Amino acid sequence: MQSVPRSKRTGSAGDGEDFQRLDIDLQGSGSACNIDPMTVRPPSADIPLPLLVTKCRLALEQEARDLKAALDAYAESSPASGNLFSDDVATATHADRRVREGQSKILALGHYQARLTYVSGYDHLSSMARLLGSDGAMSLYAHTTLSRSAAEAAVRHAWLLDPSISYERRMTRYAAVIYYSAENKLKGAKQSLVRAPQQVRDSLIGRASDEFDQVRALINQAGMDFGLDRRGRDVARTEFRGSGVSTPIKFETGPLMEELLGESPGWYLLSSGVSHSGPWVLHSAVVGDRIGPELSLTPDLLEVAAASQTAISASALVLDRHAKYFGFDPEPYARKSRQRRTILDTLMREQFVRQAANPAPLIRAKP
Repeated sequence: MQSVPRSKRTGSAGDGEDFQRLDIDLQGSGSACNIDPMTVRPPSADIPLPLLVTKCRLALEQEARDLKAALDAYAESSPASGNLFSDDVATATHADRRVREGQSKILALGHYQARLTYVSGYDHLSSMARLLGSDGAMSLYAHTTLSRSAAEAAVRHAWLLDPSISYERRMTRYAAVIYYSAENKLKGAKQSLVRAPQQVRDSLIGRASDEFDQVRALINQAGMDFGLDRRGRDVARTEFRGSGVSTPIKFETGPLMEELLGESPGWYLLSSGVSHSGPWVLHSAVVGDRIGPELSLTPDLLEVAAASQTAISASALVLDRHAKYFGFDPEPYARKSRQRRTILDTLMREQFVRQAANPAPLIRAKP
């Protein structure tokens, strides 16, 4: 940020000095606002980041590489016969000719959504690793938010490729995802860009509205209907015609998180507190006086490890569901994920004892 030239300032001389002071502080060169590019850096080059943080970063880096390597390997390999993907494609191909094309398109769009979710999980996983010491510094809270996003991507991916559901159930799930996406795209076009020229806004809204209408028509063409809410106004679910099978439009993450990532109980609630800046969670990084004008902050290392373990479990879930649906063996990758969690478990137990003696790991303990 550059200081505003005096000739362009308004107000008294005192106001101009205040503006200049604010500009300097926002640049980080003033004592009142000196913000490091990363949140936490050891106070001395002689003090490295804690071993637990380094191990978490290495485990996440390895997990991210395996997640990408698995997708590359599956793309170059022949799947096992009788896989769910081939079964679903065959069912859509042999459906009644009136709904055949629509079902094939929705199935393809659902697989596309699953691949995007896979990539989203990988992106959050690898980004989380970079936050934990790649440049000698680490995040204070952001790793928890990234872990939560990786977990949300994993449960959505698992929901899309669930091996236990019927073809009809899967079709209604894919239709619900496609409908919800188009509906929110239209809402976003109507609510955003309020300062854009009216012609631009009208064009964006028009395109989103056309896409929404096309999605509705496609779902109907695929032999599915829309169920309304109790008021009879808004679409609440997609229904596979004549089967009694339906799926809510709104995706509920919480229950699935507890069911599919049971190795991290309560993590969704804890990470929600960080994502929404809940004081009851943010306090965990504060050491010493919480009332004074200055805050002493240090990472909660047990929370760092829990976030890393959850992200690794999320990656393992993505790999498991993707491999099983498309006809591959996930065990070689799953075994390495379990080993990484086990190593972090051991380090967490050691850290629990160490942290009781020194709750501020980046500040030397007093003798």
